[in-house]
Amino acid sequence: MIYKKMQRRAILFFWFALFVWGFFAYALLYQMIPDRLYLQNGDLTTLNFHMPVEFETREDGSRLIDTSAYVGDYTVPEAQVDMGSIELSAKLFGIIPIKSIQADVVSPAQVYVSGESIGIYVETDGVMVIGTGNFEGTDHLVYAPAQNVLKSGDYICGVNGVTVETKEELVHAVEDCGGGQVILTIRRNGEVFDLYMQPVLAKDNTYKLGVWVRDDLAGIGTLTYISQDGKFGALGHSVTDMDTGSTLEISEGRLYDSQVVGIVKGETGKPGELSGVICYEEQYYLGTVEDNLTQGIFGHVENAGRIIAEDRLYEVGYKQDIEIAPATILCDVNGEIQSYDIKITEVDYNEDKGNKSILFEVTDPELLDCTGGIVQGMSGSPILQNGKVIGAVTHVFVQDAQKGYGIFIEQMLQH
Repeated sequence: MIYKKMQRRAILFFWFALFVWGFFAYALLYQMIPDRLYLQNGDLTTLNFHMPVEFETREDGSRLIDTSAYVGDYTVPEAQVDMGSIELSAKLFGIIPIKSIQADVVSPAQVYVSGESIGIYVETDGVMVIGTGNFEGTDHLVYAPAQNVLKSGDYICGVNGVTVETKEELVHAVEDCGGGQVILTIRRNGEVFDLYMQPVLAKDNTYKLGVWVRDDLAGIGTLTYISQDGKFGALGHSVTDMDTGSTLEISEGRLYDSQVVGIVKGETGKPGELSGVICYEEQYYLGTVEDNLTQGIFGHVENAGRIIAEDRLYEVGYKQDIEIAPATILCDVNGEIQSYDIKITEVDYNEDKGNKSILFEVTDPELLDCTGGIVQGMSGSPILQNGKVIGAVTHVFVQDAQKGYGIFIEQMLQH
């Protein structure tokens, strides 16, 4: 009797464990399959994700391609679709539906890859609040008018109905109030509203709100590509405020030539960096920054002929083209653009990974000796594999400078 109960429990536990394992395996597979694909000229034979998955057209259920890594001598059928967008159904072993995928059929694209060190200067859209603080008034009391009213990451866009764009304009507008209450127009997380505040006369006889602000930011990074119509993409991630960590909302920006003058090597737990000088003279001006997004900064170059190398026109490779294999990056760490060896160790198709979809490690002895691996300032360095540009460097492992992350180039091009 006891034996039969134990046997039934063992069987129930087995089926329960099998169900749990199946559920998590299904969820993992769901995450691993991308939600969106780009197919060059409708060539479906490139859909090889090394998973036991078949793609079928959603409309008629006809099989397009088997992407299983275990198909042996299976011959990929010729499969082409017309330009436009189609919907594919991914099925495990061609039987169990997993998810639907949007596939955009595109013509082969080419861009000029760069790797050049650039100076980036951007102005905020409004005056950005970094934080609040207190100060001593003329009565020797301590005041903090902005505390619990303004938040880090707020943008002050106006004072008493008058637009302010710089720190100086904000200071003058508050001073001109003569001690009267002011109405601040604030933009917070995309929402615009008014706040009433009472400035206080500080011991230096100026009216203050007790707020730390910023209206611009400058730094160096790496130019990733220039399209044939003069558009550029760089960094592979957004320009963020160093104090708040939030993405800067910019009104405008400019690109300049920069010169690397020093290198701090990366160490365990301490990322390194490239130190550079930005050349702000007119002859070193390269173009305008128009968008600051999670995929990078984007805009137009105006002196493309000076920074485009004709031998660096590369075909765009999409996520399904990337192999777990050696690759190279282009960057300028010693005064000239050079190619350095890396090895791609993992590709994550999960959309949530954003600009951390490519995992790689630096294998080039020269780069390791020079920088210790990936350092700040190398963000945007193009990643090349099999004659195609497939991505850009975005982040470094804090605990291991030899390892880094990259973004798919298609994500930068579709911004």
